[in-house]
Amino acid sequence: MRISPRPVLIDEVYERLKAAILSGELAAGEPLAQEQLAERLGVSRQPVSHALRLLLSEGLVTERGRRGLMVAPVEPERLRDLYQVRAALDALAARLAAERVAAGAAVDLSAELGAGSRALADGGLEALIAADVGFHRAVYAASGNPAVAETAEAAWPHFQRSMGLVLGDPAYRLRAWLEHEAIAGAIAAGRPQQAESLARAHAEQAGQATWRRLVAEREWAEPDREDPNPDDEEAA
Repeated sequence: MRISPRPVLIDEVYERLKAAILSGELAAGEPLAQEQLAERLGVSRQPVSHALRLLLSEGLVTERGRRGLMVAPVEPERLRDLYQVRAALDALAARLAAERVAAGAAVDLSAELGAGSRALADGGLEALIAADVGFHRAVYAASGNPAVAETAEAAWPHFQRSMGLVLGDPAYRLRAWLEHEAIAGAIAAGRPQQAESLARAHAEQAGQATWRRLVAEREWAEPDREDPNPDDEEAA
């Protein structure tokens, strides 16, 4: 994690710490002592302090009382709520993109699909997550409505943290990319309703898979804790 001093040092430290949180190098619940982080990065405490405050405002870092800061846990209910919003945004973006194609616009998602295929073949989780994010951002851009991407952008770091849970399953990662291909096919064919339906289902299923995995991990770690939403999975 060591870096060389640069003019915009706070940004550099912020990006490095954020990447470490998203990749799991800094795990959920891990204490974040400024002195230790500064030593690992080879910088002073000041840029680390500023970077941690930025991450705190994004929800990637949280306070642990008087003991300082720690990497924020990935809360199942919070992720489920975010995925519900994302399902609506993804559906809107796919429909708008397909409508643009039907009206004569050119939308090409082949590069993003190719990146996903290569990531699947290589098997690297980091590359898979990057390809997944890249595909959805490309659909947002293809929608022609920049407000879609602007609205979703703040939540992407939280999605990236959760993606590692479900994309670690080889069966799920293949299914996810087959769904991407179907969404891209509906957009390329200029079929707004089909594109909207596929995109919504894809996001909803990803949200449910993530929620189930997180709840299972929480119950394993805290077997005596009662599930606050026992009917959610059945209702879904």
